[in-house]
Amino acid sequence: MPLPLPCLAHNPLFDLLIATIGRNEELDRLFTSLEGQSYKNFRILLADQNPAGYLDDMLARHSGLPITRIVLPPQGVSVARNVLLEQAKADIIVFPDDDCWYAPDTLERVCEMFAAYPSCGALLGVWTSSPNVYASGVAEGIVSRAGLFQLAGTCVQFYRREAVTGIRFDPLLGPGTGLPYGCGEDTDYLLYAHARTEVRRYAKIRVFHPSPKEHQPSPQKVASYAAGRMYLLKKHGFSWLFMLFNVLYPLCLAPLDALRHGRAQGGYRLRMFVERLRNWH
Repeated sequence: MPLPLPCLAHNPLFDLLIATIGRNEELDRLFTSLEGQSYKNFRILLADQNPAGYLDDMLARHSGLPITRIVLPPQGVSVARNVLLEQAKADIIVFPDDDCWYAPDTLERVCEMFAAYPSCGALLGVWTSSPNVYASGVAEGIVSRAGLFQLAGTCVQFYRREAVTGIRFDPLLGPGTGLPYGCGEDTDYLLYAHARTEVRRYAKIRVFHPSPKEHQPSPQKVASYAAGRMYLLKKHGFSWLFMLFNVLYPLCLAPLDALRHGRAQGGYRLRMFVERLRNWH
């Protein structure tokens, strides 16, 4: 039974919770896109895990943005986001990646969709690699539990605060922990939210994020992604059939991606298959 939600405020406040380390130009691009938002009622809570002074000049260029900066030691993205969640009090909670950026109307569209679907506690947008690339074939509307694994990273997740009160990120999952599980924190959080509330996806909510087709992850990163995915599936009790599908999926895509995007992308898919298979048991 979905959690009942109160009426959304007429002019809801967004809290944008951003954990960052080692990205200056990318964060600058995100802040520039936030300055250009058609919807202005938002705050930025920034978990800065960088060496002292690393972001100072860039942040000075964006002094007009409502940024609260919290300096933290580098303990991983999940720990940083949990610190930010303790201070998040807005109507809508968002977790932009520090290397993503928004279309000018992204926040405005989120407001529209939450107002249109008052029983919905979580919205998913659609990400592409640039404003010039449009997603095709994306299923819109209510998202199933299995559908949460398709293009649903934290950068496209938007939550009503009441729907996720008390939910925290798993500190074992995500980049920067020093543990083998280099991804999965985003889907883990979304799965807990899905158990409470209706989740919907709409393509008009546009987010941009670099694609692995353009920036091939290292073999070590692919291994950590695979370990995180398989740990996540076991943690949430998915069936062996669904786990098998997750293992075989990159293998099936490998020849097609090699033809469409080159051998490097095909090799990426094959490495993902091998690592998921290795982490199944």
